[in-house]
Amino acid sequence: MNRKRNITIILFTFSLIILVALQAYYIQNSYRLEEKDYNRQAKEIAGKVMDEMDKFDTNANDNRLVGDFERLKLGVTFQDEQIKFPDKIYSSEIQYSQKMESLLKKNVGNSGFEMAMKNEIYSVLDELKNEELLPKGKSITLFQTINKVEKPMSLTESIWSSHQSKTNTDLNVDERYNYLVKSKATYQLLNIQYLVLRKIIPLIIISLLIIILIIYLFRNSIKNLNRQEKKISQLHTTIDSIAHELNTPITTLKFSIVQTSDSETKALLERQIKRLENIVKSIHHSDSEDILMDKMEMENYFTNIKKTYKDINFNINVDLIKNKVFRQNDFVQMMDNLIDNSVKYGAKNLDIIINDNLEIEISDDGIGIPKDDLKFIFDKYYRVSRTENLNINGLGVGLFLVKSILDKYKGKISVKSNLGKGVTFKIQIPNEN
Repeated sequence: MNRKRNITIILFTFSLIILVALQAYYIQNSYRLEEKDYNRQAKEIAGKVMDEMDKFDTNANDNRLVGDFERLKLGVTFQDEQIKFPDKIYSSEIQYSQKMESLLKKNVGNSGFEMAMKNEIYSVLDELKNEELLPKGKSITLFQTINKVEKPMSLTESIWSSHQSKTNTDLNVDERYNYLVKSKATYQLLNIQYLVLRKIIPLIIISLLIIILIIYLFRNSIKNLNRQEKKISQLHTTIDSIAHELNTPITTLKFSIVQTSDSETKALLERQIKRLENIVKSIHHSDSEDILMDKMEMENYFTNIKKTYKDINFNINVDLIKNKVFRQNDFVQMMDNLIDNSVKYGAKNLDIIINDNLEIEISDDGIGIPKDDLKFIFDKYYRVSRTENLNINGLGVGLFLVKSILDKYKGKISVKSNLGKGVTFKIQIPNEN
């Protein structure tokens, strides 16, 4: 029983781990889907803001930017100067950033989104010298919101060229400016975790409640199973104790019978004492050694059995030449229980075959055994729960005793339901010393 319980606990634990893993996978997928949907909505809002920013100033990425470059040069040609502070170049950043902040608030509305946006130049290539003017890792911020973009998501990217020329007649200098500029717009939904968790918290709570409920029900089931096992163990102990205590009065009654003169009373008492002895013997099986069972003793045994059960039609075939292992008491006790079991459960015909390999087959035509109960019938004190069994006396130890005897000889027993009715027991005992 403990082994079955341990297997059940292991299987439950394994199933629970799979369930938790599936729930976690489902919640994670739900999180990603919600996250993707919120980012899509945020991208739509950011796209509207950028469209309106483009209408606000179409020259932000061309002549004005080049003019800001020139103000940094301090009289030195742009091509000869490395841009050391690109974040300070674009003088109109504040103006456009304020406009972007205003447009973003307008488009976000009551959605609950907290967003950040940024438009920047990340590459300025002097096409005449094929030289990158921006230091590595630096960019020129055109405009951005008050909240800074920390984990940028791409919105748009653009590439544009600026071609200008300037002539200074006093210095006799003719300057040309050919810039290839790359810019990008990025956005970030800052409170996306809060928004997603707010959406999937009910799902997380339901999943946790389901897991907690399953654990609670299983825990209660194990506790109930432990209580039942304890009660069954106490019942077994009580029955064993009663059977043990019966030995003393049985012995006393045997001595009393000797002094009884009435033959009918004496015969009645002997039958009842014999019945009590069989009951006690079925509970406390004796392992004491006795003589081997031979073919003649088997035939004598079956002759007496036929006299005992006069209403039963026996078909017995004993084809045993040499028994090397099976003891007489064990054989008698095993067959008594099997035959008595068949008779109690309505058998009128019994077929018994014993061959030289100590293979024994017993078939009856009784009420049979339900298929669901077949695997339990050899458990101690187990009885089939059905209406027909209510009026049949028994302790549920007969087949347990048969199995115990066969285990001692390393034998095997199997049972199957017959097509019509009744059951067939097949017994195999190694006939070797």
